[in-house]
Amino acid sequence: MPRRAGAAARSGAAVTAAALSLPLGGGCAAPRPPGPAAAESHRAAHRPAVRRAPSPPRPEPAAAGREAAMSLLSALVPLLRVYCIGLLVILHQLRRHLRPRCPPATVSPQTSAQSRAGAASLSPVFPTQNGKVAIVTGGAKGIGYQTAKHLARLGMHVIIAGNSESEGQEAVRKTQEETLTGKVEFLYCDLASMKSIRQFVQRFRAKNCPLHVLVNNAGVMLVPERKTEDGFEEHFGLNYLGHFLLTNLLLDMLKQSGTHSHNARIITVSSATHYVGKLHLNDLQSRCSYSPHGAYAQSKLALVLFTYRLQHLLTANGSHVTANVVDPGVVNTELYKHVFWVVKVAKWMTAWLFFKTPEEGASTSIYAAVSPEMEGAGGCYLYNEERTKSADIAYDEELQRRLWTESCKMVGISDESSRVP
Repeated sequence: MPRRAGAAARSGAAVTAAALSLPLGGGCAAPRPPGPAAAESHRAAHRPAVRRAPSPPRPEPAAAGREAAMSLLSALVPLLRVYCIGLLVILHQLRRHLRPRCPPATVSPQTSAQSRAGAASLSPVFPTQNGKVAIVTGGAKGIGYQTAKHLARLGMHVIIAGNSESEGQEAVRKTQEETLTGKVEFLYCDLASMKSIRQFVQRFRAKNCPLHVLVNNAGVMLVPERKTEDGFEEHFGLNYLGHFLLTNLLLDMLKQSGTHSHNARIITVSSATHYVGKLHLNDLQSRCSYSPHGAYAQSKLALVLFTYRLQHLLTANGSHVTANVVDPGVVNTELYKHVFWVVKVAKWMTAWLFFKTPEEGASTSIYAAVSPEMEGAGGCYLYNEERTKSADIAYDEELQRRLWTESCKMVGISDESSRVP
């Protein structure tokens, strides 16, 4: 009986050990390989955790709406500012146009004849300018053409600088017919190209003639977003940087031509829109948010800042050259081809009453170029042939200096102003 019991016990232990896959006694039994499910579970448990990059948060509808509203506002605000200042100028011109003019009680026959001559030409009688040389940019059309024509009539040798050979030659022909003088010619100059500006200066220097008057008149207005040949935003590149480079390249000739009693003169045409312009030194090319109205106003503000800084440098160096900026007012020219169609219709219907003619618009440029009253006077903002106050920001000397320095870098010339306080 005891033997049977022991055998039975050993048999039960063997069965239990086999069932549990355990070695019996001192034997070395191989473990049973795990099943597919168990193996996968084991690998998953020991697999290293993979960190997934968090997906970008989806903009909430409210945030997207605010962004769209801000974008619209950034374009709408400059538009409203430009049209508001334009309307104010138009109302001022209308009031001036309707103002009764009282003739003097008694005038001499000579004075009366001069008054009639002045009225006929819509400008005062200026002294002749025989022997002097002037360059007028954009002198083939509009204000520039009237400026060039009047300077030629006074006896100046006028160089019309423009980017259209056909329009330039036609302007030369018309000027010669109307003024009966041959002292006018055309030289090609595209102010949207730094290369073209340098070539123009080389051709002018080759003439070996002096330079007494430089009229920075050319410009574009409210053009759609596009770049110049050198990659600059077109308003800033053509209106401002083109004239900045041209003036600096011709400055030595102007200094050589000016004398103590007869200063050489630089006249730059700006606009009343500079009053609402914002100069973004960290985004002069309007890359962040483009507005044609904001870009145009910024270029006109830059021209005023440039003129004031230039006059400061000329005075510090004792040069016989003056620099002034003029505001022609709202003038009926071709610059309005990029405005809204509603504005075009309104202009077509009312320009005869509210807008100045190109000849009237040119009167302040001519006054700044030849008037004896402006002899030796520089750093002035002129409107309707009178000195007036420009925007407060334009008198910021630190802003003038920073813009000048940045402009030198953009056009690739040395900044000699760094030696002047």
